[in-house]
Amino acid sequence: MRGFTPHLKIDVRQIAEGRRFLSAGFTLIEILIAIGIFSGILFVVSSFGLDFYDFGIFLGENLTAQQELQLTLRVMTSEIRAMSQSVGGAYPIELALENEIVFYSDSDGDGLAERIHYYLDGDILKKGTIKPTGNPLSYSGSEDIRNMVHNIYPLAGNIFAYHDSNYNGTQAELGFPINIPLIRLIKASITVDPNPLDTSSRVNFSNAINIRNL
Repeated sequence: MRGFTPHLKIDVRQIAEGRRFLSAGFTLIEILIAIGIFSGILFVVSSFGLDFYDFGIFLGENLTAQQELQLTLRVMTSEIRAMSQSVGGAYPIELALENEIVFYSDSDGDGLAERIHYYLDGDILKKGTIKPTGNPLSYSGSEDIRNMVHNIYPLAGNIFAYHDSNYNGTQAELGFPINIPLIRLIKASITVDPNPLDTSSRVNFSNAINIRNL
């Protein structure tokens, strides 16, 4: 019996050491909880990153739309305000429609009026310009066409509205077809929708332009 007792004590110590080792480590439940917490943190961080990326895209598209609108309306306002007769003596306004206008104005300051054509093509507002050439001068060349504003919102209404000399700020616009010689003020209103899935991305700019030379 005395020879067997020491072996029994050693086994008890080993069992005790094993228990202490197990209690110092992680149980399976603790490991699963840790994995769940880590997965949750990873999901939150990933979602935040995607939201931040989407916001960056939204902000970039919105700024681009605003820049296009501001630049186009600034140029258009200057041209319409200074419109004049063509080099051949034609009336300053050739065509006045809901989403299209043709007029004459010296846009480049060379003393000769260009034929300027703004029109909606699909969801793009385009500008066509013809410089007078030849002897005698005429607008026989083809239009130099440029895309001015992209992603025009189709349900925002007409781009152009026309008013006569009686306009007081609240008067209704002239009806179509327009009696062109009556036009004294032109309203340009452009709405852009760079992201059709998000209505908050829509941007609208408008301006009322008095025609000086009429």
